[in-house]
Amino acid sequence: MFICVHLWLHMLFLLAGILALPGHALAGQVPEMERVYREGERLVYDVSWLGIKGGQATLEVRGVVQLNGQRAYHLVTTATSGPVLSKIYRVDDRTESTIALHPMRALRFEKHLREGRYRHSSQTEFDHEKGRASFRYLDFSRVPREVSRLEEAERYGTYVNQEFPLTPGALDELSVLYYVRTLPLASSTTVVTSVFASRKNWDLEVKVLRREPLETALGRRETVVVEPLLKFEGIFQRTG
Repeated sequence: MFICVHLWLHMLFLLAGILALPGHALAGQVPEMERVYREGERLVYDVSWLGIKGGQATLEVRGVVQLNGQRAYHLVTTATSGPVLSKIYRVDDRTESTIALHPMRALRFEKHLREGRYRHSSQTEFDHEKGRASFRYLDFSRVPREVSRLEEAERYGTYVNQEFPLTPGALDELSVLYYVRTLPLASSTTVVTSVFASRKNWDLEVKVLRREPLETALGRRETVVVEPLLKFEGIFQRTG
């Protein structure tokens, strides 16, 4: 359930973000990322279900970094359950993406999840020139259930390394959200982009359905309603 809500938070993030697009953006032209985002941008959402607060989610542009000699943005999203829900089903998720600016493409993606009894920790390094994605994940089979901190889990578990083919220029499952925000989204159109997720390459389709006003804490805002057609699981899972 929480992951399903998390998906809709991401979609709301897209809707809010489109308001920041520069007015001179033309179809087929991708504006520079620096013109769309500001370093330190942080969005905080309260997650509720049937009037009960279930937790909180954040989306943040941490800042500009250098990775592999490239100028890049460091993006972070978190989802945590509140005190009441945590007694039944604890959620403590964090995903991080480092995305090159020129051209926009994924450089590194990290996913650290704790959802109930499920735990996951992995990192993907993207080599677009060689068309390879280096994936490593922590084997939790020997990690005690009571251990939650990654630093402690690494004392018990071992990392498994794998390599997979990569579509050059692909994005990861977090950076694609920020990429779509840079596009001039016209109603009744479909955006298609390459995404590496769940150890595979995918073509992600985002349908632009319509524009509609939305009442927010900041007043009435014009938004764009989009529908992602997801073929993979990850931070985007369609079902809870």
